[in-house]
Amino acid sequence: MKPGVNWPVTITTLAVAGVAAWWTFRDARGRDANPLLWAAGIVISALMVGYVGIPIVFGAYLLLRPRGALLVCPHCKRRYIYNLAFCPHCAKPVKKECLRCHDTMPLDADTCPHCGMKAL
Repeated sequence: MKPGVNWPVTITTLAVAGVAAWWTFRDARGRDANPLLWAAGIVISALMVGYVGIPIVFGAYLLLRPRGALLVCPHCKRRYIYNLAFCPHCAKPVKKECLRCHDTMPLDADTCPHCGMKAL
């Protein structure tokens, strides 16, 4: 076997890292979880450690990412995590504040689910 770079393995590793980084970036952006850092971490680990680094960083992201349901923003139709008050994509409000208990409620709610006050 000749010494040198194994191009098929290198190209496959970079392709898998690219797909994993793309998916991680999109998911982290909707969860407001520093998407560029996670995507760059996957690509850098693939370059430095090889194909072993991709599942390590990807697995770490899956364990550490914010948990919760992803809802659709009524303004830009993109996904965001349920506990955010503003959409991370368009920065428009996705919840409103109750005037009595000051807790957040969905934009389309008629009454506050926490105190029962009628929404304005």
